[in-house]
Amino acid sequence: MMKKSDIQTHSNMGAAWMYFVVHFLVEVVCFYLLSSINGNLMFLGLAAIIYDAMAFVPQGIIGAMHDANPKFKPGPIGYMLLISGFLMYFLGVAANADNNKPLFWLALILLCLGNCGLHISGAELTLRVSNGKMSHSAIFVGGGSFGLVTGKLLAQYGINFWWVALASVLILPLVLLAENYKKTSSKDSINCKNFNYARKDVSVAFIIAAAFIIVAVRAYMGYGIPTAWRKTVIQTILLYVFMGTGKCLGGVLIDKLGIYKTAIISIAGSVPFLLFGNNIMEISLIGIMFFSMTMAITLAVLVSVIKECPGGAFGITTIGLFLGTFPTFVFRVDGFAVNCVIILIASVICLILALTILPREGK
Repeated sequence: MMKKSDIQTHSNMGAAWMYFVVHFLVEVVCFYLLSSINGNLMFLGLAAIIYDAMAFVPQGIIGAMHDANPKFKPGPIGYMLLISGFLMYFLGVAANADNNKPLFWLALILLCLGNCGLHISGAELTLRVSNGKMSHSAIFVGGGSFGLVTGKLLAQYGINFWWVALASVLILPLVLLAENYKKTSSKDSINCKNFNYARKDVSVAFIIAAAFIIVAVRAYMGYGIPTAWRKTVIQTILLYVFMGTGKCLGGVLIDKLGIYKTAIISIAGSVPFLLFGNNIMEISLIGIMFFSMTMAITLAVLVSVIKECPGGAFGITTIGLFLGTFPTFVFRVDGFAVNCVIILIASVICLILALTILPREGK
């Protein structure tokens, strides 16, 4: 017979799937706009850097604000900022074919801040209603990969922006409905008391630093994964589908197998598939799926040591993502052999750090 807490956790999975859809739609909106920007290579590169900086880094601040003041609602505010930036771009900037005026940068920043607010809203809620389980937040995060590729393709095939704006209207009611799951959650769940995924004999500072390094290193690695097989639209879709599936699966496996085993599968298990899948799609996709599971591991660890700040913990991971991807805007290593060496060395570093901070007993 299932425990009452387990039944509650299962019933709260609705929040995870609501925010899966929210995250999907948020990334559709953002990457539809990003894929619609015209300009020279330098301008597009600058826009990409600004987007990554403003969409990732402020999440730490917004998360901390939400943790400190539960009455602050970043979800509804985030949606208003997101749709304002989106419509400002297409009705003002794109309509006048002028990307160089302040209106473009204002629209982009509004879009980014809206993205931040909705991410923190989803992360904080799915963590607080999960009773210490990781499936909920992992499912929420996984929706982004599906939305990213969808937004790109909708822009590529010339779908009118009004259809994207219309679809985004679903975001706000889903955000508001998901809040109801807090009412049925226990006090311990709301306070994240059941997140115990970090070793207690290792200092909190070291655990936070190690998790941050793992996030940053894996983010940089993501740009060097050999995918010579990716030549068609279908193959690109499969890449992001397996990426999103891996992010969801990471949380599910933590709940089923424990975080220690999941870390070994994700970090060590992905290496041979990533190294030898350069020209073989099926092998590469398995590696990418395993590789993507790491997200749930680092988030679980961070929430375990700063239980009172789940939004801030999520924000730490997004700052790590930005710092890990930023070097790729400046320089990239394109040689297959060199990328393989980087993947191998980085994976060893991440595995050592992960096994140092994770409890062997599983949860």
